[in-house]
Amino acid sequence: MPTCPAGHDSVTTDYCDDCGAPMGVPREADPAATAGLGAVTPAEKRCPACGEPRDGRFCEVCGHDAERPAPAPVTPPADPGERPAAPPWTALVRADREWFDRVRARGGSGAAALQFPPYCPERRFVLAGPQLAVGRRSRSRGVEPEIDLSGPPLDPGVSTLHALLLPAANGGWQLIDLDSTNGTVLNDAADPIAPNRPVPLTTGDRIRLGAWTTITVTASP
Repeated sequence: MPTCPAGHDSVTTDYCDDCGAPMGVPREADPAATAGLGAVTPAEKRCPACGEPRDGRFCEVCGHDAERPAPAPVTPPADPGERPAAPPWTALVRADREWFDRVRARGGSGAAALQFPPYCPERRFVLAGPQLAVGRRSRSRGVEPEIDLSGPPLDPGVSTLHALLLPAANGGWQLIDLDSTNGTVLNDAADPIAPNRPVPLTTGDRIRLGAWTTITVTASP
């Protein structure tokens, strides 16, 4: 009786009665069987298109012809309602000599005694999360701002809770002054922004507060 490549006896001579494999493919000699150790089960064949096990030429799951190349994977179309991820924003904190000179020139209580710090390392923060408080850490009041300006050196014009950065609906950020003592100035404006009112930010904006602190916000390309 004819035997298929998988070792099944078949009455028909075109396709195996048991597994459906083509009978025209000659069965390879098995060294173990020749030595009298029994037949070795052939390696399982899989469809090159869907990866499911197959017995014959045509896949019973997707119908792919195993003698033809596997189709290229199809990338699903983007969900029209899915909003692309917004680029990350960063905040660079530095001591700004120009801003310090403006504060000194403006005068006010204690302005004449202010001194620009001889060394103030730049610090960079990644803007992420539901909100970021800007201010000075105070253990007695339990205040731990995400953008901590405690120093050293300590900017004496920064309030404990000075300002707040909030994410905007368009993927950007907005600034709120928390009714700070000395106010918050945006870029080169002559007056501070109104307290407790969100102001939209654009990349490159400079948030100026305290005696010498400037925070430059930037959206990564």
